[in-house]
Amino acid sequence: MANNNSATSKAQLRLASLSAQLDTTAPRDSVTEILETSLPPVHLHADALSVLLDGKDQTWRKWMFEQLKHPLFEYQYNVTKEELVTRNQERTRHLAKLGFRPTWTEPKVNIDRNKFIQIQDALSYFDNGLSTMHGAHFGLYSGSIRELGSEALQNKWLPLADSFEVPGCFALTELGHGSNPRGIETEAHWDVKEGCYIINTPNTTAQKYWIGAAAETAFMSVVWAQLYIPHPTDPSHPPSHKGIHAFLIPIRDLSTRSPSPGVTIRNCGSKSGLNGVDNGRLWFDHVKVPRHMCLDKYGGVNEQGVYESFFGDNNDQRYGLTRRQFGAKQVGELETLIMDYKLHQRRLYPLLAQTYAQHFAARAIARLRDTEKSDLKLLKQFHVISSGLKSLHTWHLLDTLQATREACGGQGLKSSNRIGQMKADCDVMATYEGDNQVMLITVAKGCINDYKPTRIPTLANFTSQHFSDSTLLSPKFQLDLFQHHIHASAHRLHAAIDLSRAQAKAQGTPNIGLDNILDTHSALSQEFARAVLEHWILSEFIAQETLSAATTTSATGTSPLTLMRQLHALWKLDMDQNMIRRRYLDEPVQERIRNLVGGLLHRVHENITPLVDAFGVPDHLLGPIAHDWVQANVADSEDI
Repeated sequence: MANNNSATSKAQLRLASLSAQLDTTAPRDSVTEILETSLPPVHLHADALSVLLDGKDQTWRKWMFEQLKHPLFEYQYNVTKEELVTRNQERTRHLAKLGFRPTWTEPKVNIDRNKFIQIQDALSYFDNGLSTMHGAHFGLYSGSIRELGSEALQNKWLPLADSFEVPGCFALTELGHGSNPRGIETEAHWDVKEGCYIINTPNTTAQKYWIGAAAETAFMSVVWAQLYIPHPTDPSHPPSHKGIHAFLIPIRDLSTRSPSPGVTIRNCGSKSGLNGVDNGRLWFDHVKVPRHMCLDKYGGVNEQGVYESFFGDNNDQRYGLTRRQFGAKQVGELETLIMDYKLHQRRLYPLLAQTYAQHFAARAIARLRDTEKSDLKLLKQFHVISSGLKSLHTWHLLDTLQATREACGGQGLKSSNRIGQMKADCDVMATYEGDNQVMLITVAKGCINDYKPTRIPTLANFTSQHFSDSTLLSPKFQLDLFQHHIHASAHRLHAAIDLSRAQAKAQGTPNIGLDNILDTHSALSQEFARAVLEHWILSEFIAQETLSAATTTSATGTSPLTLMRQLHALWKLDMDQNMIRRRYLDEPVQERIRNLVGGLLHRVHENITPLVDAFGVPDHLLGPIAHDWVQANVADSEDI
């Protein structure tokens, strides 16, 4: 009895605590009330925002959404890994028959890249595993042959890839080195007598690992290896290392599905997500590969047996080959809507604003990708910025999924509402193509020489200035402060680099590498890298905002993106610990920014439906929680 009384008391105490926290009669912050009414009203429309997000022509996105109504794409839960893989193979063959992607025969100048982006984007709303399989086969595998292979290889293998008759995989990642091309250990030796390449896995860590579609699906593989060429006249001389090269290798017999001679294949096993992708492991035991099976656009052995390279040295080549989530007081009174709670608005709306910002950043990096590949400076910029954006994008994705799961309470755990599955499927993205924090070190290394101390201008003294609300909300102030943060963080990192080199010289080790120094000062390195990336994201957001303002029908000429940009930038200034710690702004200004964020959240709440609907996700791809979630949980409904 005592135990029951104790439990009851604890329950009552908890209810009382919750009631106090959610008491809507409690006094409201007067500053917030003023801001909610002082900021000009905003009226947004989903259709107009959709055009800004994805362009006027969304034909292929809508087309893909329609195809996903086919019975093959009906959601299934609690099925085995093997069933998921088989179903994704069937789905891919079905889509291939529909001609959902550009065929290899289409001239590059005629290929509608926007079609591919729209289709892949729509597909990811359905199942990230299926989208991943398509990206690996049609993007990485087929793309490697298209971009690097000879005309003969393209003529033979790309039609079979387009139809998914002969699926392929992309074997870069290794057990010991992840997706770091410079560190992979798989070897390719040119055999002068045989006139072929010999591909070999020299040790355990060199096994190709996490190779999508390798375990069950793929027959062919694009295999990346370190190429070694023997001395032309002296066999005893160490072979010359030519860097990483790609080779097209059959890994299974087309008839029997048995592994090819010298090839060992193993399944990576069950994963916490993406089980519809059959990740596999590959070993090569001195496998002979004909000369013409090298994807040799940028380097390989010619018909005379002599190595030729497009690039002047291996360092240039590395750039070209690195790829890239209560309220009622009495019976009968309506309870407060969850999204009316300021707690939920502050938790979710800034994430929505950041999604808008990163959406336009992704579009900008795609444009940069399509620039002239012979311009090594642009190629380097693309590599550095895309590496950093990968980190920020995937962290943002995981943070958003977690915040969404928590905001949905227990419903967020149900498989039918899809958040948990998306969390499981997307978790791997933080380490796809390299650990995110390591990727930021890559950004720091690639950019630090662009901000040498002798080039850093005098830093503006923001702390001594007084700012009006219009100034704090303006794109110029926000961009200037983000730029200020780049220079300041670069100045600190340079000082740390100089100190490390001086200490190393005093200790008799003057040849300490920049990689080691950046790792030693990883906090400063990542602060600098984030500063560069956040400035780049904001600048692209502002550019799109300016462009849309020029075509808006608003009497004020204000872009419908302004609200999102203001919230995104001020939220960063309010929450970024590095900026706050550096005291660029004095305390009254920092407090004013926090109050402005509260007002902006109110304006976003007034327009939350069009802001979300603008992404155009159709109803049939949403879980029951987005529809009649009560009916979905009635007692006689199926277990979901």
